[in-house]
Amino acid sequence: METIQKSKNDYLLEKRLAELSPSLHGRVESSIVALIGMLEGFRSRFPTFTDHTILHSLDVLDYSNKIMGPYVDSLSAIECYVLIMSCYLHDIGMGVNQKDYDEFSKKLDLSEYLREHPDADEKRIVRDFHNELSGLFVRKYWELFDIPSEEAVFSIVQLSRGHRKTDLFDEKEYPVFETEDGVIRTAYLSAVLRLADEIDIAVDRNPELLFDTSELTLQADIDAFGTHESIRRVDVFRDRIVLIQKPIEPRFSLLIQELKKKVEKTLDYCSKVAKERSDLLITQERVELEGE
Repeated sequence: METIQKSKNDYLLEKRLAELSPSLHGRVESSIVALIGMLEGFRSRFPTFTDHTILHSLDVLDYSNKIMGPYVDSLSAIECYVLIMSCYLHDIGMGVNQKDYDEFSKKLDLSEYLREHPDADEKRIVRDFHNELSGLFVRKYWELFDIPSEEAVFSIVQLSRGHRKTDLFDEKEYPVFETEDGVIRTAYLSAVLRLADEIDIAVDRNPELLFDTSELTLQADIDAFGTHESIRRVDVFRDRIVLIQKPIEPRFSLLIQELKKKVEKTLDYCSKVAKERSDLLITQERVELEGE
């Protein structure tokens, strides 16, 4: 059997954008230079947290290509641009500096959250609201990335917010735009991004590339990294997503099953969004586990 995309070097979205709009493709390339350093910012708050650097962004972009497969050819130039930029920017909120955090946190409605989590510290708030912080970051710094229009800014903000938690069925929050560069189906693009982010769970998202995991002390972190290490790779086929597993300890088998259920829930939701909110589809129908 063959995956939708044989190699990460295929870069379907990037190729289509370069063909349709060299100018938008150039804006992406210029932005990446600045983003590499910015995405490293999360380490100052989260020195022992799962990778959120440019490596994760590239994996999410690769998974987006695999999820869409031939549907990439149905995207407009501006959709390709918005999705690529959102893959790079969706986690930028994990590394906001203190000044921006102080500014952005005032714009978040934290009242109910703090009632339910009275002991939540700043790190917990950043982790739980990093998608919203990413959206606020894009809104503030859109000129730095030379984003070409208000529709594109809005869309990238919404995709960044929408990679977790937000209601992608909300037609006001996730509309369809008609622009000079083509249509932007924000709900569909958000569904693809959310699913792509969800399945970046394999060992190649390896924290040992970033720091010494022997320093981990919290059981939740130890379990999370052990589960990542037990997922050897994720294969995306046209009709399914396959998690290739090799538990590093027997106890991780149960954690892998729980992770599979989480991916299934996200797949079901994103597939429904694509079908009901766009004229495109997410064709993967199920999640399977296989041994290495």
